[in-house]
Amino acid sequence: MSRRHFGWQLATAACLLLSAGVQGATIQTTQISASTLLGQYVYFSIDQVHDGIVSDAPPYNGYASGFGVVSGRITLTLDQAYDLDSFSLWNDINIADQGVRSFTLSFENAGGSTLATTPVYNAVSQFAPQVYSFATVVGVKRVQLDVISSSLQIEIREVAFDGTVSVVPEPGALALMLAGLGVVGLVGGRARRHQR
Repeated sequence: MSRRHFGWQLATAACLLLSAGVQGATIQTTQISASTLLGQYVYFSIDQVHDGIVSDAPPYNGYASGFGVVSGRITLTLDQAYDLDSFSLWNDINIADQGVRSFTLSFENAGGSTLATTPVYNAVSQFAPQVYSFATVVGVKRVQLDVISSSLQIEIREVAFDGTVSVVPEPGALALMLAGLGVVGLVGGRARRHQR
């Protein structure tokens, strides 16, 4: 096998390795976990905001904070880093038009550094989800949902995100790609010198 042919094989392998990290996937609710220190009302626990149940029929499903808690933080942790471009909120509306009135989202990477924060969003009470679109935030592992105001208490039926798996390769894969590209460069340089 000629060196030039070998060099092209290495270049092809490096490109395949790069493209393997680019495969995207839509985020499912099962890829989100939620936590909060706001307490809960009766059996409406925080894990009900990512269980995939959005029905408004009894028995009602969703999260309700302790009665009288109208603001506070809910942490939404993703199973891996994603590039996010929208947030969907099923705002709970069953009793006395309750639910979230206004909120912000803060996006964090795996190290806990803040990547971006949205402006204040106004929420409406409705059966269908309200979608909040924003400029794509890359490499998000955790989202802080800061509820600024509610009516009688925080009530959320379900949350979801739209985005894809972040294409930032892991350090080991990046090192392997760079090493492969370096070998391609060396082989290509040697082949050129031998042709002269």
